[in-house]
Amino acid sequence: MKIRAAALLAGLAGLAQAQNTPPVAVPVDRVTLQAEHSELDKGNTDWRELTLQLSRQWQPREAAELGLAQTRRFGLDDTQLRLGYSRPLSQRLTGSLQASASPTHRVLPKGSLGGALQYEFSPGWLLHGGARHTRYDATDVDEGRLALERYFGDYSLLAGWTPARALGQDTHAFELRGSWYYAPDSSVGVIAARGDEATQLGEDRIVLAEVRSLALLGRHRLSPQAALLWSLGRTRQGSFYTRTGASLGLQFAF
Repeated sequence: MKIRAAALLAGLAGLAQAQNTPPVAVPVDRVTLQAEHSELDKGNTDWRELTLQLSRQWQPREAAELGLAQTRRFGLDDTQLRLGYSRPLSQRLTGSLQASASPTHRVLPKGSLGGALQYEFSPGWLLHGGARHTRYDATDVDEGRLALERYFGDYSLLAGWTPARALGQDTHAFELRGSWYYAPDSSVGVIAARGDEATQLGEDRIVLAEVRSLALLGRHRLSPQAALLWSLGRTRQGSFYTRTGASLGLQFAF
């Protein structure tokens, strides 16, 4: 988790916004700059992350993203490169690929590779399925994902299940998400998630922890070319720490 569900909303946004925005007439390029700050208890130092993301959207369900993130956790600095691409495979089926790599990988994964499918089996009903492999210095984590999403009017609801194999054990996580699309290109959502996951506590230290997280996040259109992105979240990482954080970003289209 680690407010992982929030990334699902932000990454390859064309998948979600396809339900609420008109077709894209020409390719749209976007640049996003986002900063995140989190406070941890039990004597842990604060976390910080700064992300620059470039994206191009050819049509509502086809988009590509390239992101660069600079992260500081547990007093250690990491850099991460993120890639993503989604495209329609048929009128109702959409496929996507995501990958990341960190040349430093002190507290971030060394790399990850994943794919997902989204199928609209009935108007307003979406079925999501996917898998991801994540490699750390100390271990590998394999996880799947299955989710059901329903759009109705200006709202959507999602229920998701994430089974994983980490540190020689099977784990499960569950997610509930609700979103309100209150204006064109503007939304607010709440995410609640709970389950076990591999947790990195510092350099070369990974453990399993029961994680609970709650996040409020949104997107507000400032103009046809600009949008404000924001989030507030709280995550309890087992008995190790509780993290409370916020992020703020600006996105420009041209």
